[in-house]
Amino acid sequence: MTTAERIHKQGQQHISNLAATVRQLWNQACDHDGIPRDSKFVCFSNDNPYLQFHNQAMNQYFDAVREYQVGGYVGLQIVNGKAR
Repeated sequence: MTTAERIHKQGQQHISNLAATVRQLWNQACDHDGIPRDSKFVCFSNDNPYLQFHNQAMNQYFDAVREYQVGGYVGLQIVNGKAR
């Protein structure tokens, strides 16, 4: 596997992990307020402890997707000139 292929695969995995985190936080927020998980539009309660984390995870997800689409090195660390 070439370096470019490995970087591409790592970027895709990072985005998949973020999407899974967003989904898990959505489910927890819905469960907290007794809302069906498959709802499209919701209004969470003011005391929902998962809402802040869901919003942060969504922002990270959208940033990663945007960076990945323009060829960025999403979710990677560069150490001594090498991607990990």
